[in-house]
Amino acid sequence: MGLFGGKFQEDSTQQREERLRNLESECRGLQGRVEGAEELARHLDEDRNLLLGALERMRPGKATAELGQDLLDVCFKPLGLACFYVAVADWELDQLQFVLYHEGGRARNHPSRRISDRIGLSERVLSGRRPVYFKTQEEGHAAGSLLTEAEQATGLIPHTWFGVPLGWGPRPAGLVSFQSFQTDAFSEDRRRVMVALTALMSDCMGAR
Repeated sequence: MGLFGGKFQEDSTQQREERLRNLESECRGLQGRVEGAEELARHLDEDRNLLLGALERMRPGKATAELGQDLLDVCFKPLGLACFYVAVADWELDQLQFVLYHEGGRARNHPSRRISDRIGLSERVLSGRRPVYFKTQEEGHAAGSLLTEAEQATGLIPHTWFGVPLGWGPRPAGLVSFQSFQTDAFSEDRRRVMVALTALMSDCMGAR
């Protein structure tokens, strides 16, 4: 074999190895995009099932606590919630009543309080008349979150808090709170679904 023949063979081998590396890199990129598309499709399916499940169960004429229970049953596990509650505002009596409070895996009694005291995150939602999102425990604490008896006793405190008003008028009928032990647990798209679920509940209540 001549000198140039050996050099040509060596160059050809290097070129094949380079092409192989490029193909492997392209395959990894394609695999990542496919996995991303599959994950997006999975989330879209979950969101669709949440909305369809709520539409099937929630009906006008039901009591607020029943509607809240329907929403809890539909979304608690799929959303990975640590706590969920529905609070109703009586503006004339200046009372915020927690008609459904699910925490630590079971329903609990939670005392009502005066709306005008504005001492917790719920009052922020009512006064602002818009959804409020805190993605860390520190953010919620700085905004005035109140620890429940169970949280004080166990130390198990949610990190993510999302409150959505029931109705959009100057005096919302109340709010729904979704909470998770995970930090920044609810993406923007997922929060839009949660707002839609709460809006459905508002419509069933006749809240405006």
